[in-house]
Amino acid sequence: MAHQAHALPWQTLADNFKFVYANTKYYGRTNLYPCLKPGQGKQLQHFARVFARLMDDFSAQELEKYPDELTPPTDDEIFIPDSTVKRISKTVKYYKTPKPRSTYSNEPKELRLTEAERKLPYWLLNIRDDASYPKDEVLECVELLKTLVSYGEMEPLMRLASHPAVHLQTIWSFPYDRDIEHGWTDIKNCALMAYLCLNMFLVKPELYDPASRSQKLNEMRKARSPVYSGRQCDYRNTSSYQKMLVHCTFTRSDSQYEVCALPHREFFGIERHMISTPNWNGLAKAQVGYGPWSELLDAKYRSWYVPSVSDIPTVVSIMKHFVPTELALQILEHADYTAKRRVPVPNDPLHRDNAEELKKYLSYCWKVLARVDMLLKANGKWIDWEYEVTECIYDLWGVPYPKMCTTKQAWEISGRREGDIDPSRVLRTFT
Repeated sequence: MAHQAHALPWQTLADNFKFVYANTKYYGRTNLYPCLKPGQGKQLQHFARVFARLMDDFSAQELEKYPDELTPPTDDEIFIPDSTVKRISKTVKYYKTPKPRSTYSNEPKELRLTEAERKLPYWLLNIRDDASYPKDEVLECVELLKTLVSYGEMEPLMRLASHPAVHLQTIWSFPYDRDIEHGWTDIKNCALMAYLCLNMFLVKPELYDPASRSQKLNEMRKARSPVYSGRQCDYRNTSSYQKMLVHCTFTRSDSQYEVCALPHREFFGIERHMISTPNWNGLAKAQVGYGPWSELLDAKYRSWYVPSVSDIPTVVSIMKHFVPTELALQILEHADYTAKRRVPVPNDPLHRDNAEELKKYLSYCWKVLARVDMLLKANGKWIDWEYEVTECIYDLWGVPYPKMCTTKQAWEISGRREGDIDPSRVLRTFT
């Protein structure tokens, strides 16, 4: 069942798209394509509006957990507590560890959160208007913000956002001259794309459930429609699923600044470098939907096994027959044989045996979106969720022809309230 099926009209969304394998009208790409039914635009826009209202309500409920008047941190105060530092230490070590060919020097580097990073002056120094081409110090500050959002450590961030000199929109987005996003907007981008994509396919069981697939193919035969094989009729063949998988998990060049990808890699079982598209640009996007998802992996990783949470105890129990338990654990740690996949069945997140972990993952994505919304509101900004959803739907399943939407600059819309986190963007409306 789709996440929040009682509140979000997932079926309405799904009913406006159909699966087409190797669609000859769109260069042989496999995907869900719009059915072009009467009233399609209104139904898609209705879904986006309901999503926006639901997010606003959920975010308001979460905000009630915090005082109406948040106290901004003082200059000397360590406002990120020790408990938080301990909880996020693994991720902090990850983004502070220089990767090959990074811009860091060979000088020894502190791989934990320093006292300075837990104080206000550090944030005021790095959150500034000239961050279009940020230095490593600014990028680390953004990664720390993403880390705190990912872990749900919101109280220090909410206090920070209430400070009058802190303007989080300055580090919201800075994509350099490439299509790789380094601002904290990308934690929203990944969560929203994964949330919409996987929920959409959950409402189309014929693309992942063997029994439903068999029934659907039989119906197609009786209707004398083009019939696909069971292997072809699979959500993992679609450009939308493959685009989402790459965007959420790919290795961002040789940069360590990819905190937003870590929880998604852990769920899907994608390790660093398994998908290392040089730049997530137009050329890379053009590759999706033309073959099995495994072709997106770098060649040497296509038969790579990523251990799951349940694998570790099994391996330890086997090794205990030959070496002491302590030594077995040391060997596994040295070999980096640690749990890096949450789903029990690899490479198929919608498999029925993965249902429990999938439910947790979709809930996590929703909570991340709510945390982003809360933080922006605490900082005097707001995010247009209706726009975000329409843009993501179009990015995953939209087509250029027949025309299915119109676009307009945000400033052209009269009566639009102030404080939009991205006031210069183009707004898309389904027609």
